[in-house]
Amino acid sequence: MEVKKIAKLAYLIVEEKEFEKEFSAILGYVDKLKEVDVSRAEETANLSCSKNVFREDVEERKETKDILSLMPETKNNYLEVKEVFFENE
Repeated sequence: MEVKKIAKLAYLIVEEKEFEKEFSAILGYVDKLKEVDVSRAEETANLSCSKNVFREDVEERKETKDILSLMPETKNNYLEVKEVFFENE
């Protein structure tokens, strides 16, 4: 996808040349990181000392009307949201 189309979908106002300049700088930084000698660094799989917490998946049945009552706007038993896709784009 081109930069302008992505920016439009994200509701961003971006100058394409400005984006290309910043993106090139990021890629340049990544290239510099590739030069770092990590041969003596220990491998790590998880940088935090946390561990996974497992639980049983429990199916919770709810009535449609109960779920819809939690929604900000509904119409004909559906969640109503603002328009996301526009015609002629």
